[in-house]
Amino acid sequence: MKEIWTPLSMVYNKTLSRSTRKKLRKILAFAFLLYCLVYCANSFDRSTTGKSRLLPGADNLCAVESSASRGQRNEKAQNIFFLETSGEPCLTARQACSIESTARSNPYAMISVHMENSGPTKQANVKNEQTSQRRNCAITNRLFQEWENNVKLVREDLLQHLRNTPLWRLQQQGRLNPSVHPLTHRSDAVRVAMLWKYGGVYLDLDCLVFRPLYCLKNTAGLVDFLPDWVENGVMAFEASHPFLQFLMKYMVFAFKPEEYISLGPATLTDSIKYFCDRTELPAEKMLTCRNSSMILQSPRAFYAINNRRQNAFYHPEADQSDFEDLRFSYLTHVYDAGNRPFVPDKSLYGLLAQEFCPTTYGMALTDGEF
Repeated sequence: MKEIWTPLSMVYNKTLSRSTRKKLRKILAFAFLLYCLVYCANSFDRSTTGKSRLLPGADNLCAVESSASRGQRNEKAQNIFFLETSGEPCLTARQACSIESTARSNPYAMISVHMENSGPTKQANVKNEQTSQRRNCAITNRLFQEWENNVKLVREDLLQHLRNTPLWRLQQQGRLNPSVHPLTHRSDAVRVAMLWKYGGVYLDLDCLVFRPLYCLKNTAGLVDFLPDWVENGVMAFEASHPFLQFLMKYMVFAFKPEEYISLGPATLTDSIKYFCDRTELPAEKMLTCRNSSMILQSPRAFYAINNRRQNAFYHPEADQSDFEDLRFSYLTHVYDAGNRPFVPDKSLYGLLAQEFCPTTYGMALTDGEF
């Protein structure tokens, strides 16, 4: 290396005047500085800049707070949790994407992922509910290592969360055993029990989170493809909220093992109507019911791209109007993401994943496909 460098330096010193060399050094220094600025600008992810490249509108839909209230919120971190009921040891890439996007958008939250520890069940009806996406232990391990300060993995017997709640009767009486949809029914029951016991925000593992969720409280979301219909893929409640006690009792009454949503959206919707004694469910209006209150988010908050438009996530070229639809969304629920086809890199799902879960997306592509 020395033999090469010495002649070059001699040529540099002998052939260029001092003033020319000085100008050249300035040009090179400026070019290096410009390179550093461009590199840093492109390297900062959204958790650093707080600004989305894709989504129009505000990057925080929660009300603007004073610095004092922000400090108080940060000291008492919000609880966000996910459930994985299959008993498999690892997550899929798309499930990991959901968790990574939540962590990036909510850096002060305490996020927990509760995974069934009994092992995968071999019953045919459980197999029919299993995701078709491949489990990826490398991505799973990287996720919990990268976000170890605010994302926690809990392996446990999930049905034990039903203890000391009205829902325990379903387990005690063996009524969950003949379920045709055991993974779904287990998840629907456990999420409500955990919200009642601990409070916080529950998210399905096919949500992609864009913005902070700390202002969500005693709420769930309406959809626009059915009138007065509330989904249970995103729910946020304080612990011991009176409605949750009512909901659990009604779930025990309404449960039918052959009906897919008998512990889910249908029961949630009916319970709100009975609890609040009303037939219409308005969006973004405080409902005062039996000495307690709740609010229902408009469809744009969680389900702007609804169940009947889910193909929009997979079109080879994303439609710009779909990004506009997400202007006032905290997140998007990607319906049945675990069983949907390959995700093109310029599709809506692909572009959102590249921005909001870049680590997972990059690893998934290296390993095959997202």
